[in-house]
Formats: sequence, structure tokens, C-alpha cells
Amino acid sequence: MKKIICLLLSIAVIVSLCGCGSENTESINFSQEVTIVRMPSPPKCKTTDDVSVVNEVIAVLGEIEKSPIENENINGGWRIMIKLNIDGQSFNYTIGGVFTDSDGKQYYANNHQEIEKELLEIYNEIDVPEVNYP
Repeated sequence: MKKIICLLLSIAVIVSLCGCGSENTESINFSQEVTIVRMPSPPKCKTTDDVSVVNEVIAVLGEIEKSPIENENINGGWRIMIKLNIDGQSFNYTIGGVFTDSDGKQYYANNHQEIEKELLEIYNEIDVPEVNYP
């Protein structure tokens, strides 16, 4: 999980550096977008392609303190869902007492309340209309 987040951050930094001060006539088509979905029901969401918000969300995901869940699959219980689209690839995460990564692997999220609070602060600062999540 941390490797994926580090890779995504590295790609974002490299892409931003390649475009700065370059006289290269080729354009780099790199897209990234984050959708933050919040509960309680009915779920509401905000979506943005603001690079600083995407990077901030990725950084917060990297702060999750996870403990393994062995031989169990726990259903439900999420309060925040993150949907990342990075250069055509999608990554989905749910956060509650249990954190589910994009591969479906589950972990106990030891600091989930702090993470949820940080993500809700980011959510509230995103300057786009809140809509119902489909």
C-alpha cells in the first residue's frame, strides 16, 4: 500500500517537474482525480482534479496505521470512501474501523478517527458542489 502511494506521489512530482521550465514542445497528458465520498446515508461526494488536493489525500492515506486482519473478511462499516483515478488507473479505498485497500485487502485502521477527520477537512475545503453519490 505504501509502495503504491509512494509511486503515485513520485509520478506526480516527476510530471510536475518535467513541465516546469521546459521548452519541450511535447505535452504530457497525465491526469489525476480524486472523489471523496462521505457517509452517513445517503452518501455525498465531491470530485476534483486539483493536483494539490489529490496529493494531500494520497499523503493522508499513507498515514493510516494498519494492523493485519487474519483469515476474516469484514463487511461494511466505512465512513469515507476515496476513489483515485491516476493516469487512467482507478484505486478505491474505504476507511472506517477497517481500512480496505484498492486490492480488497482489509486491515484494522488503528487511527481511523484521525484519518477520517483529516479527510473530512479536505472534503470541506474542496470548492466544488457536494452531490449525491450514485
